[in-house]
Amino acid sequence: MLWTMRSQIFQDGNKRVASLTANKIMIENGKGIISIPVELDGTFKTMLVQYYETNQMQPLKEWVYEHCVDGVQVDARQVEEAKKRALHRRNRGMEL
Repeated sequence: MLWTMRSQIFQDGNKRVASLTANKIMIENGKGIISIPVELDGTFKTMLVQYYETNQMQPLKEWVYEHCVDGVQVDARQVEEAKKRALHRRNRGMEL
């Protein structure tokens, strides 16, 4: 997520695309979501600028993990079903 934000691949929307992509992966693996709380948005943006300027990802990565990951309760059966659906979608895409 952070690498995509810093890379500025798109003209606009890099943080939104990076967050959406990261959350898709998090949800598919039953790991919760990444959400920057409104009250911490200023801190996040300050740390993000430091990362942009220094390419030192680890401090921001640890901060996001500690403050911005919210868990989702899922059981093992739900995770397995999600993996099967993802595999089916991938395989179906190869057939086209």
